[in-house]
Amino acid sequence: MPIAAIFALLVTVLLPGTALAAAPIPLKVGYMPVGDCLQFYVAEDQGYFAAEGLAATGLPMKGGAVIAPAVEGGELAIGWSNTVSIILAHGKGFDFAFLAPGAEGVAGSNDVHALLVAADSTITSVADLAGKTVAVNTLGNINEAAMRALAEQAGIAPDAIRLVEVPFPDMATALGKGSVQAALVLEPFVTDAVSRGAARVLTPSPHAAFGSPYLIGGWFAKKAWIKAHPAEAAAFFRAVTKASAFIAAHPEKARKILSQRTKLAPELAAKIVLPRFPETLDPAALAGVIDVSARFGLLARPFPAADILAAPGG
Repeated sequence: MPIAAIFALLVTVLLPGTALAAAPIPLKVGYMPVGDCLQFYVAEDQGYFAAEGLAATGLPMKGGAVIAPAVEGGELAIGWSNTVSIILAHGKGFDFAFLAPGAEGVAGSNDVHALLVAADSTITSVADLAGKTVAVNTLGNINEAAMRALAEQAGIAPDAIRLVEVPFPDMATALGKGSVQAALVLEPFVTDAVSRGAARVLTPSPHAAFGSPYLIGGWFAKKAWIKAHPAEAAAFFRAVTKASAFIAAHPEKARKILSQRTKLAPELAAKIVLPRFPETLDPAALAGVIDVSARFGLLARPFPAADILAAPGG
């Protein structure tokens, strides 16, 4: 073989980006089609997963009730969950930990939840909800903990309010029909219901008891999976934190991506409140959620936030 041909072959084999470069690593990720998961949409749109050598496949799901079992069973490598669901799972002995930052709530600027009542309701305070029925999306999650904390702060027994499960998209209708007297609602349904005149805000920062900022939810996996797949875990972490930086630097572009990926009307996507997307996992943002969960009996006893944080680093 001529020397020139041998040299060309060596270049083809050794240079990155050639046909013989390592194939992207497949990664199945469960998420919810809401603004809290904006990092995933941005990372896909901007090619961050591909740049990190991942072929990430996102599977939209209804929530942690279906995502967590899929992660536990191995159908998913990584999932998105609200913090309380992972806290309670840890208390039951599950091997889950957050491996990448997700969405943070910041009182007064990044309140993605609000406690709503019907526009014509006579209820003017949380104390007025004693003996009433309030909708939360799922019992035993971050919103049940928030409602119990709100009741205590209002001077009524935490169990004086009857909580029922209603999906976020159906909450405004439930308020209108009177089947619930209040609802703890997530964006974009907060802005949609209020702007249509179907509801009004009773409490704009219903999760304030958790502290500010507090971790609403994040990307989690089994600790065993993170240990067995350190390269994939670190690559996912880097892609997600790149997305966080993009959202902070280009909020209007990020909202357009949100609209495209969730089929949310552009005018609504431009108005809704978004969470803050940090670039690090801060134990302090999780500690308050753990303490509130324990205080109201959702968790047997508190534990250090570090027990369910397993950021693989950059």
